[in-house]
Amino acid sequence: MEIRKIKINGKEFEFVNTSRDTRHGFAHDTTLFFNGCERVKHTCHYLNRTWECYRYQTSMIGAVNELINSREDSLTYDFKNHNGYKKLTPNRKEELKKIFESDLWLKELKAVKDCLNYQNMNEVKNLY
Repeated sequence: MEIRKIKINGKEFEFVNTSRDTRHGFAHDTTLFFNGCERVKHTCHYLNRTWECYRYQTSMIGAVNELINSREDSLTYDFKNHNGYKKLTPNRKEELKKIFESDLWLKELKAVKDCLNYQNMNEVKNLY
């Protein structure tokens, strides 16, 4: 088991990573905790080896992507319901894009994802 922590704006994102053997290879499992509460689990399956910059990078990014996608889906649903829209026209997509850009939770998740994209996880400690 390996635990990695990232702090953004005083909020802690903790990744608990494990690996296991599977029938055809192995898997990396990540559980993402936000301020001590479990938010999401993500698994990546591999046949022989990973092509990551550091161990568990892909599964951690996958967990963050799940939260980003969930938040964007929620904001889109609320936007369409609040305004009575069924479809998103190009103008409405621009309005929605502004909502995404101003959402604090999305900003924080994208900052965590940027940290995880660094080639060396040890560099992250010096950023935030």
